[in-house]
Amino acid sequence: MDKERRSQLLEKFEQATELPLLLLAVAMIPLLVLPIATDLSAAADTTLLSVDWTIWAIFALELSVRTYLADRRINYLARHWYDVLIVALPFLRPLRIVRSARALRLLRLGRASSFFARGASDIREILRRRGLQYVLLFGLAAVLGSAGAMYLLERDGGGPINDYGTALWWAMSTVTTVGYGDTVPASSEGKGVAVFLMLVGISFFGWVTANIAAFLVEFGGAEAPAVTTADLMKKLEALESEIQLLRESRTT
Repeated sequence: MDKERRSQLLEKFEQATELPLLLLAVAMIPLLVLPIATDLSAAADTTLLSVDWTIWAIFALELSVRTYLADRRINYLARHWYDVLIVALPFLRPLRIVRSARALRLLRLGRASSFFARGASDIREILRRRGLQYVLLFGLAAVLGSAGAMYLLERDGGGPINDYGTALWWAMSTVTTVGYGDTVPASSEGKGVAVFLMLVGISFFGWVTANIAAFLVEFGGAEAPAVTTADLMKKLEALESEIQLLRESRTT
């Protein structure tokens, strides 16, 4: 298999497995943290162990396929170190050094961190591919800036917004269009800031929802064939032939 073909297969494989493995990575984090936070029964611990090894097998198979398709495999594994840790860390469990409860907890936390890094990397790649990181930065700046402006405008007005924490709570409830009504601006300037933040919230969540829908359609739908200039020329030639036939039929 040539280098270009393997690169194309790797890209298609990564796109096909991106969403399912992102969901598995996110779901695996509480499963690893749960035994540390609470005392589980023997049956529950056995069930979690079975789920753990099943998910591990999926990630191990996925990493093996991606490594096989990668061109420079050592560099590829180094760039995806969190996937290597996800696959490698479970093999440390039988060693004598990790038989203590404290070491096992640290091992679980290390694996949870690896899954978190994998999920964060997938989310970052999805955001980068669709340019959503700029929208998120603008939304965050709008929330923090509006909270600061509201605090400056309302702190001496006798209203409920008299500190930055309250202003930030108001900004979060406003941008998410929840609007609890417990903190509202009293001044006209503050209401103007509220209108601005409401519009930002509606636009932001509309944009995010549209991109999520587009991503799901792209993930679940078949890839449309690329249309080349040669294809267009063939279509034009076929149309010209049909027009010529129609003219000849009319003249006869």
